Amino acid sequence: VVRAQCATLGEVVPGIWLMYRWRFPLLCVAILAVSLRTSTGQGVPLPESQVPPGLRRWIGRDNCGEPRWVAFHNGLAEVVGRFNRFEFGPALGGLVALLVPVVQDPHVAFDCATAVSSAFGLAAQCAEQLQLPVLSARLRQLVAIFGSFDYQMKGEEYIDQSPWPVRWMDSMDGILRSMTMLKRHEVQVEPSRGFPVRQALAQSSSASGGSGSGGGKRVAIVSVCDYDAGATPLARLSQINKQAYAQKHGYDVFVYETSPYFEDPLAKLFVEPPSYRPAAWSKVDAILLALAEGKHDWVMWMDCDSFFMDPDVRLEDVAAAAEAEQCGAFNAAEKDDVTELQGLVKRWMDGPAGDLGWFEDLLDAQLERDGGSDGCGGPQELFGEPPRNRTLGLGDWLFRQRRPHVIASEDGLMLNTGIVLVRASAWSWRFFQQVRWMTFGRSPVTQHPWWEQTAMVYLLQLPFTLAHASGVAASVAPQDIGPTALHKGYASACFMFSQKHLNGYPPIVSSALKTHTTFETGDFIVSFSGCKVYSSQEVCNQLFLGYFFQVHDMRDFESDLALSLWL
Repeated sequence: VVRAQCATLGEVVPGIWLMYRWRFPLLCVAILAVSLRTSTGQGVPLPESQVPPGLRRWIGRDNCGEPRWVAFHNGLAEVVGRFNRFEFGPALGGLVALLVPVVQDPHVAFDCATAVSSAFGLAAQCAEQLQLPVLSARLRQLVAIFGSFDYQMKGEEYIDQSPWPVRWMDSMDGILRSMTMLKRHEVQVEPSRGFPVRQALAQSSSASGGSGSGGGKRVAIVSVCDYDAGATPLARLSQINKQAYAQKHGYDVFVYETSPYFEDPLAKLFVEPPSYRPAAWSKVDAILLALAEGKHDWVMWMDCDSFFMDPDVRLEDVAAAAEAEQCGAFNAAEKDDVTELQGLVKRWMDGPAGDLGWFEDLLDAQLERDGGSDGCGGPQELFGEPPRNRTLGLGDWLFRQRRPHVIASEDGLMLNTGIVLVRASAWSWRFFQQVRWMTFGRSPVTQHPWWEQTAMVYLLQLPFTLAHASGVAASVAPQDIGPTALHKGYASACFMFSQKHLNGYPPIVSSALKTHTTFETGDFIVSFSGCKVYSSQEVCNQLFLGYFFQVHDMRDFESDLALSLWL
């Protein structure tokens, strides 16, 4: 029913809800909240039989009255007193001290997500008062991560009437305001973020003296297209588009028609039936399956509802530009990532079934063999102590790498995982395994309205933002985070292009979602996520066909049986 409520808007067939992501979260999360209130007296509750089985244990669940959260509330009251006395630095330090022990375990943090959201919101206000607007924006993104969970599970009135100093719409207005400022600042500092990606890549290559060439790389493009061919031509159009682009550059392409499932010795730790796990998580399985093959240097995840629109742009050049900006003259040939990955995967697949500790030891041993050096400037300096949790993946491996292993973009809200380029490396294997681990057992992250995106933010951003906030409070962090600073607020192993570079949106979507960049002629990729929310299936189908035939010749497909209905 959760999927059906938003699928009614998106005409999403069962199993491919992952295609409609948080590119339009406020609307869909609002629908979920209205539909699923069962214990707060807000509206008529749904019969339990209509609630998706995986969600039933979380809807209306409220643990905020437990002693842990009573103590948290008392600590927050002390911080509010400091804030009201204009002691913003000490207030920020007090908030970090409250948050770190809680967020180290997402099972604890999401037990009273409204409390955590309120603390991050107050931390963002402290950062604003300290003239650190980018740090404030990063903290507000974490407000949204935690607030949206309780918004889905308990509703807006629960949040607004709780004893915690937070209101849902105020927090959403805050993140939109902060991120609008941040995106404008990024373009001012780096004007190439506003250029089409081909122009930006040419500028990057020129600035690096031509050293950014990434030719000769083996690349795999991975997607899942599970759409009803009788309702939309999208799946067939997407498959053709991706295959044509891959053929032009000698890449491999894997388009799954149903959600893939990665089977390894840890798969038995999924204690719930596969049907309980939202389909969005199959993105992680698809990436791990491609990495496990050990045949490629880079793996690109691309949502089915996205088309390549500038086929002359090469993915290895995109990766090389990210590496050149991050590492300068570092020679990637010095490190054989694929061979190292192959060895790790072999040991992994031979490991004991279900023994999580054994795999933690294996990953730590791999880290020690690497010696912590990647030839790209050494470990990332942190000005404060980040939260740590070995099993969750909050540890040294996150902080040691400067080379980009995950290349994505950030929309006007936060990390956008519709297009992700992944280096085939031991680091990437560990990262996506740790993301996957967040769904073992009965985990709140599994049912979070933003699914794998939440897990990725939990690893790539949360520890770095809190560490810098800790340094600010202790007066050892010299400046704000951001594009011109030593730290950007997330892991150095993650490189963020602008949204224009990787996934602009048709005007019908971007005009409704003010946080999303409009696709313009000459841009690399167009994404249609959210189209059906703001229009009809018929309009979206015409959009798919219109954009497709901007880069393909209609005459080549007149005999294609799958497209005959639509042509």
